[in-house]
Amino acid sequence: MNRSFFHAVHTCKTRCSICGNSVALEASKTDEQGSAVHEECYVGRTIAVLAAQQQASKVSASRLLHIELVSPEMQWPRW
Repeated sequence: MNRSFFHAVHTCKTRCSICGNSVALEASKTDEQGSAVHEECYVGRTIAVLAAQQQASKVSASRLLHIELVSPEMQWPRW
């Protein structure tokens, strides 16, 4: 197999900062830190982060609601 210098230069690869597999520079995207990533890896990670943030927000909101409902200030006064 004989590869030309031109072919070797134009098929540079680096590692995806998310999955660690190689990614061609021409096909790679960059994340927030400027590292090369696969588009699929970046989209998957972004969706997972957003889902985790939404879940955490729901949990903290339900805890806050529970605290407010049982707080003494929210109960009727006893005469």
